Amino acid sequence: MRFVTVILLFLLLGCALPDRSILTRDGDETLDCTALKAEFDFAAELGENAPARRRHIRALQKEKQCVTPPKISISIGVSKSFN
Repeated sequence: MRFVTVILLFLLLGCALPDRSILTRDGDETLDCTALKAEFDFAAELGENAPARRRHIRALQKEKQCVTPPKISISIGVSKSFN
């Protein structure tokens, strides 16, 4: 009976929502693009929690369209000389 109780407890914990306290702060959703950039830069100082916080900020930046895709330019030049 105890074994079944322990297994059920683990199953319920597996279905629980993750603790997002490290990832989010109150008001993150209201930040503008400049403030999100500052938060993204500051998140680098969080040590082992930095990647999770930066992923959250990056998702907010994409949601608000703050992140512009890189512009790729390809130029091919051909030169021919006749002697």
